[in-house]
Amino acid sequence: MTRTLALLALTLPASAHAEGARMVLNCADAGGAARSFTFDPVETDELGAGRITVGADATPGIAGGFFGPWSWTADDTTHTLMVSGNDDGGFPVLLHTLDTATDPFTSNLTEYTCEAPS
Repeated sequence: MTRTLALLALTLPASAHAEGARMVLNCADAGGAARSFTFDPVETDELGAGRITVGADATPGIAGGFFGPWSWTADDTTHTLMVSGNDDGGFPVLLHTLDTATDPFTSNLTEYTCEAPS
């Protein structure tokens, strides 16, 4: 995990470490389906932790730091994205979704491999 974070830090452009810099993660699941995650800082500290917005619709969320985890809620579903290890072809992340509009609640976990952030 430490190696993943160190490699990720080296691949980030210098501007991604500055407050106000957008981060885009381009990822694919095991079947090759693409998905992008866009995080825009709103009020973050020097480590990237704080309030963010997520996606084109600027959904409010929280970041634990530059390397996540990132969490946001949309339509009664809470999403949490976290780095889960390291890989030579990118870095793996897990997306956990919890839908509280269902009875019982529905929870899903999806594995993605992401490219270095842009």
